[in-house]
Amino acid sequence: MHDAAPPPPTPAKTSAPISVRDAGKKRLRCPTCLESVTPGLELCPECDEPLAASKSLKAGATTAKAPSWLSLHWRPLVTGLAMAGVLATGIALRSLAPGRFLPPRAASRSPTVVTPTCTSPCWHGEACQVGQCVWQKPNDVGHLGEQPLVTGPFALPKDVSDALPLDADRFALALLTGIEVHDARTGALLTLVSDAPQIKGLYRVGEHLYATSPQRLYVVDAASMGLQKTIDLGAMVGQVSVGANGRRALVSLPSAHAVAILATEYHAEIDRIHFGDDPVGPMGVDDTGTRALGTTGQVPLPGLRDPAGGAVYAFDPSRLASQQDRVRTSMLGNPVSVLMTPEGSASYVVLRAEDALVPLEWLPSGAVRRRERIQTCDEPEQIELVRRGRRALVRCHEGRALEVFDLAKGELARHIPFNGRATDLVVTPDGEQALVTLTGDGAGSLAIVDLESYAVKLLPLSGEPKRVRLTPDGRMALVFSDWAKVAWVVR
Repeated sequence: MHDAAPPPPTPAKTSAPISVRDAGKKRLRCPTCLESVTPGLELCPECDEPLAASKSLKAGATTAKAPSWLSLHWRPLVTGLAMAGVLATGIALRSLAPGRFLPPRAASRSPTVVTPTCTSPCWHGEACQVGQCVWQKPNDVGHLGEQPLVTGPFALPKDVSDALPLDADRFALALLTGIEVHDARTGALLTLVSDAPQIKGLYRVGEHLYATSPQRLYVVDAASMGLQKTIDLGAMVGQVSVGANGRRALVSLPSAHAVAILATEYHAEIDRIHFGDDPVGPMGVDDTGTRALGTTGQVPLPGLRDPAGGAVYAFDPSRLASQQDRVRTSMLGNPVSVLMTPEGSASYVVLRAEDALVPLEWLPSGAVRRRERIQTCDEPEQIELVRRGRRALVRCHEGRALEVFDLAKGELARHIPFNGRATDLVVTPDGEQALVTLTGDGAGSLAIVDLESYAVKLLPLSGEPKRVRLTPDGRMALVFSDWAKVAWVVR
């Protein structure tokens, strides 16, 4: 009897890959990425996460149910349906718009609104509004207050020849020893610029001071009072005139019968224009810097007569001296002051000996034509421009008055009398006030004229003032007496 045959050996477990058919029967879902994987693995081959549930599953166990397509793609489906709904709504509203398919109608003609323009060019500081040039007050300038306060008098050195306020806290003096800077509240000496000796006059040119000496011109920084440059002109220096743009300065040289043209950007003489045998004195220049007038008159010393004769030269400071058409116009009557309108179309010359104001018309060729003279008060010595309202102010020394001329109409607008001889005149930068120094019988005062109502307010002073100067903002005035050698500060 034969023994029973032994059972066939159980095949050993191997790591051979499972066939595709077996894999399809014994696969499960990864609990992390939901991908189908083979049971028995510790890490998912798709996301490398542990298959904790696979160890407890036996062969043949049922696999997890696969998620549906809608559960995996519902978000982009909802987004697409929302965008399609918005697009469909827009198309429907556009189709339902009233008159959508009507032919386009011709555009109705609306009346064209024409803004009036100014017939003449506006001046520097004006703007064209409804066909008229209107003065625009700058934001950084002003005038003296309603109740001005006088500080002083401050005693000055005996050799002082000119004074100029620098700012609200300082003023400068022109001396033989140099330029002294004093405190505007106490009058105390602050510093001395000894590098600029024998100073005769002080002029404000932008952020600098031009100090004139017998044959030199010193350029001083107004903030630090440091000497920047010395310009040797080689002749007796007269007056300095600066245009509104500030790019060129004209310096009269009476002994050399010429005018020096200075460039204020780098403070140097760029040209010199000669005028025959006539000594050139007071000058005037327009805002463009292309038209200027030079006169030969001068105010005589007290007790002396006016010099006989006189002439006016018309020239172009922007051209070279070799290209100049120096037009000489005889002007008998001692022309001591000149005014150029900002656009350069007209000029006015003051004749001190004739008590008259002579208008000059500029021709396209560069020549000037005299118009009928206008009679003024006695001994007119100075004319100043008031841009606000296009007016001119004429100061009469012996006539003890201030006359206002309308430049647009060419006629006298107002005569303002004073109780003393008028020795100097300045206009505030905003065109609101005119300051006039008055002297008489050993005393004096400062007249503050309101240029809108022409009301006059007098500030009594303890001496006879001769000159008045303003700070660049117009809110402080320095009144100076070179006879009594004192100064007052008015705020």
